[in-house]
Amino acid sequence: MNLAYYIAKRIAKSSTSGNSGTIIKIAIFTISLSIATMILATAVLYGFKSGISEKVFGFWGHIHITDTKVNRSLELSPIIDLPALKKSIAQIEYKDLNRHGTKMERTRNGSVVKTIHPFIMLPAIINRKNDLEGIILKGVNHEYDWNNFRNYLKEGQFPNIASEGETREILVSEQTARRLRVTVGDKLVIYFLEEKESVKKAFTISGIYRTGLEEYDVKFAFVEMSILQNVLEWDQSQVGGFEVFLKDIENVELTADYIYNELLPPNLYAQTIQEKFDGLFEWIELQDMNAILLLLLMMIVAIINMSTALLILILERSKMIGILKAVGAGNWEIRKIFIYISLWIMLMALIAGNILGLGVAFLQEWTGILKLDETNYYLSEVPIQISWISILLVNLSTVLVSLLFMIIPSYLITRISVIKILRFD
Repeated sequence: MNLAYYIAKRIAKSSTSGNSGTIIKIAIFTISLSIATMILATAVLYGFKSGISEKVFGFWGHIHITDTKVNRSLELSPIIDLPALKKSIAQIEYKDLNRHGTKMERTRNGSVVKTIHPFIMLPAIINRKNDLEGIILKGVNHEYDWNNFRNYLKEGQFPNIASEGETREILVSEQTARRLRVTVGDKLVIYFLEEKESVKKAFTISGIYRTGLEEYDVKFAFVEMSILQNVLEWDQSQVGGFEVFLKDIENVELTADYIYNELLPPNLYAQTIQEKFDGLFEWIELQDMNAILLLLLMMIVAIINMSTALLILILERSKMIGILKAVGAGNWEIRKIFIYISLWIMLMALIAGNILGLGVAFLQEWTGILKLDETNYYLSEVPIQISWISILLVNLSTVLVSLLFMIIPSYLITRISVIKILRFD
């Protein structure tokens, strides 16, 4: 019979009242709060990174292919829209990436690329009842997949872009519509400055969007690409570049390297969106440090609470310790009693903490009750993304680290003198 386990079980069950009961309840409560906080911190961190990245990728794609002369994102340098090149990129498979060099972490089958389409960026000026507004027009053609942008459409519809002819429809941001005091169906006159001469085009607002990325919303509008080709006096085969959307973001760097090294001619360059807008993604990665600091803080709180509870229990049960020593029990056998009690406290705290943390996380995911200032955080509500691996690591690390530190306060048992304890009692 495991005597230490039996005594620890009796102490845990009998500690429903008195000082020891209060101590155990407080320890379970505080440790469960720490665990719930750590679970929520990881869920919010993953949700925050995923939410912002999804918006950026939805706006720009995952990989841009442009002329090597392009040093900044909005400089114009036409490239030829080669159907054979687009077809070869669209047919890239995971086995091609494995043959290329660096092996993927997981072996997969099928195509890597979801869609690929051309685009053109061109700055212009909107004139609305003598109100002038700078804008950057993003021209796309009928190949553009609006499903990547559907969640951000607030009013109206996307421009009706046909495979032939021109459609003078424009998709503007909510900020632009508010500043110009326009809505769906209103007309906009846009001026293009080309070689010291202005070209005027009239558009009808088909829809209004909002991504929450203020830097993009205040600058960009969507139109049919053929209109910009006519302004620039390009033929239908000349485009500004290609946007590539992938099925799996984990392979974006490997895919970009494969496209650049294996498929592109010398005058073209493939660049990931993380590289193109490295400042934004570096800022996103900095959030990892905040999460790590919070996790460490909550871990320290859990350790302190557990250690305090264990020390008080040892002091409260000093008479029992003295009697056990008097009848021949060893220090380690007595220490195991309190380590078992610590395990029981930790088990109860893990159950309560996981229920609380996951409950709040799922509640926020389903209802979005906790809101954010989208201007500052790029998201309108606190994002949640459950990572079961991270939750498992939080639980395991809490148990292992806490038990490691439990051995230290339990050492106090070896300092308890049988003679002194029994003399005073």
